[in-house]
Amino acid sequence: MINVTRMRMLREVDSRGGIAAAAEALYMSPSAVSQQMVALERETGVNLLERSGRGVRLTPAGHKLVAHAEKVLAVLEEAQAELATLASGDTAVGPLRICAFPTAARTILVPAVAALKHAHPLLVPIVSDHEPEESIPMLKSGEMDVVLTYEFDQLAPTSTRGIERHLLATEPMYIAMSREHPLAAGPVRIADFADEGWIVGRDGSPFLEVQVRVSNLAGYEPRIDFHSNDYQVILAAVGAGLGVALVPPLAVFAESADVVFHLPEDIRIQRRIAALIRAGSSGHPAISAALEALRSAVPA
Repeated sequence: MINVTRMRMLREVDSRGGIAAAAEALYMSPSAVSQQMVALERETGVNLLERSGRGVRLTPAGHKLVAHAEKVLAVLEEAQAELATLASGDTAVGPLRICAFPTAARTILVPAVAALKHAHPLLVPIVSDHEPEESIPMLKSGEMDVVLTYEFDQLAPTSTRGIERHLLATEPMYIAMSREHPLAAGPVRIADFADEGWIVGRDGSPFLEVQVRVSNLAGYEPRIDFHSNDYQVILAAVGAGLGVALVPPLAVFAESADVVFHLPEDIRIQRRIAALIRAGSSGHPAISAALEALRSAVPA
């Protein structure tokens, strides 16, 4: 019989990109994870990992086992959801770990959690904010129960293995520029800003990736010398004339007299906001209540 806990560890090695990162997420030592992977290989009778530089990667057999692990873990999530329903009679109780990226945390998550606490007084939301590249691995490892993420239509979608995605909203991305900018009156195109400095997200963020992608589609490499994932900082920098930026409506929560916004006419960019949960967990009373509250909290 294949040990389910070891299968879960193998999935962590796969999603985190190595044994050391998986060990950190699992609160284990790398040697302990390595020992468990050796034991899993003995159980299965095949090599699941192979050397790759200084680290390891999954073999084809390892990838197949992870695919089966996703199915097994989804069934276990369904079982937990059904047992929770039987125990509580559809009442949302106990802790619920939920997070969102900052702009959605302010505009969607906060009102949703307030509504949850009012409607379900026995529920205990535990709230934090994280970017998608942080929150999705946390969801799969069980550190989070519900996460709000975003993705752009100009980028390949993230893997949905082991995850259920519930779309909450779609919003356009505007070009934000100083009111003193020569193109402030519009109309504008992405192509018009080939010689401008772009203000973008930090390395590894989808916000940076989409900027590079759309600039490439417009025929140039973007000039980037200002990185921030905080839209308050970004809009302050735009208003000060330090560059231009792609900005979604949810990020504009206060009057900004120094900044103007225009939809680009050559390349339209959409940002999709979704609530993610582990596959099989949607029937859990607390998670079902959270999804309902999040849908209701999306601004009209």
